[in-house]
Amino acid sequence: MNRLTCSLTALLLSTSAHAAQTVTVALDWVPNVNHVGLYVAQAQGWYKAAGLDVKLLPYASTSPDVLVAAGRADVGISGAEGLTAAVAAGQPLVSIAAIYATNTASFAVLEKSGIQRPRDLDGKIYAAFGAPYETPIIQTMIRNDGGRGDFKSPVLNVFGLDAVLAGKADFMWIFDGVEGVEANLKGLKLRTFNLRRYGVPDYYTPVFTANSATLKRDRAKLRAFLAATRRGYDFARQHPTQAADLMLKALPKSTIPDPRVLRDGLNYFVKEKAYTAPGSGWGQQTLKMWTDYPAFLLKAGAIKGTDGKSVKTLEYRKLFTNDLLR
Repeated sequence: MNRLTCSLTALLLSTSAHAAQTVTVALDWVPNVNHVGLYVAQAQGWYKAAGLDVKLLPYASTSPDVLVAAGRADVGISGAEGLTAAVAAGQPLVSIAAIYATNTASFAVLEKSGIQRPRDLDGKIYAAFGAPYETPIIQTMIRNDGGRGDFKSPVLNVFGLDAVLAGKADFMWIFDGVEGVEANLKGLKLRTFNLRRYGVPDYYTPVFTANSATLKRDRAKLRAFLAATRRGYDFARQHPTQAADLMLKALPKSTIPDPRVLRDGLNYFVKEKAYTAPGSGWGQQTLKMWTDYPAFLLKAGAIKGTDGKSVKTLEYRKLFTNDLLR
């Protein structure tokens, strides 16, 4: 091998060593407040500085859980229910970071409905979306408030708020920082019942997930991705207005028609201190939360195995890892 060949080889090896590593991220819905840390990290150049080329895959008919399990995405966005169900069905998924440290979901009614508390939901109509965990959660809340837990839950072809406004349902499931914000901007007064207040274990939603095989093979890449992503969410927590502006600038205007939904949503999560638990950093997860809620779902028979039968137990410790955040 002559000197010129050696020089060219060294140059190619050097270029290859510094080539950006691609990270594909499967979104769980159209871009919204939950994704702000990704867009901030992208806009601020933090992924590029980490040697990463992050590609955000638009939400489609195939769920992020399926894409990640099949190796068609490096990272996905899911929720505790989805990941628990996937693992119970034999899928190699692991939660690698929690976007929020607590669940901010509630059941909501129109203030003018006269419904004052969960036990008043007995006999009422719920705007269901067809998930197996809806019924046990609602029954738990109603019964813990002294009711029977009897309600109707037709799966409607309209979103919860539209169903309630149209008189097709009496109550709905909302995320306070998303649908709650949208309702407020429309001048609609809601009364909400937080899941945690009425006996439903706290849980992480949404979360970032990865395939256990990808965790072993591309550990350094995923660690770099989460470090830059954490900077994005920390920035959003500290500078919500600037973070919203960065995300809005990165998206086509039609993506978020009313920018106030994003800005007010971010301010809601900051006000509620939802991004981090006391004494903990962004993304950190606990075994308690990854035990209590999945165990609640299993006890209710809401999680099925590949044979279609209810799963009775799982290795809860294997549902998540904090290792990539250290």
